[in-house]
Amino acid sequence: MSKILVVYQSFGGKTKSLAEAAAAGARSVGAETVIKEVSAVSADDFSGIGGVILATTQPFQSMAGGTKSLFERLWMGRDKIKKGIRLAIIICHMNDTKPTEDSIKAIAGHLGLEQVAGGLTVKVDEIEAGKESARQLGIAMAQGG
Repeated sequence: MSKILVVYQSFGGKTKSLAEAAAAGARSVGAETVIKEVSAVSADDFSGIGGVILATTQPFQSMAGGTKSLFERLWMGRDKIKKGIRLAIIICHMNDTKPTEDSIKAIAGHLGLEQVAGGLTVKVDEIEAGKESARQLGIAMAQGG
């Protein structure tokens, strides 16, 4: 079973709760998980992982600043990141997620991360239902999907 890194950017705790649900799902099928807030993550954290789940807020219909800063730090340490690490995205939003999804996909591709199909978008007023979907995403990631 692979190790899953769960990274989150959260302003009021909603996105963090989705990240925690994803980690709980992965652990429920035997995966080792590490949960970190985006400001605490570096390229070194990508050593020995089989996948990463990135949960981010979407203020002003774009990627959260902390998430963007994470990608900038990862770019500086990109030589430490093994190509082909699986990536799943969770976006907590109030409006169209396409700009955020497109940005993350493009940057992740430049880093050599392999996005798995079916990222998760959760409206801020549907967090409770979103937690179950996040848990299922964690299970899928732990099982290699």
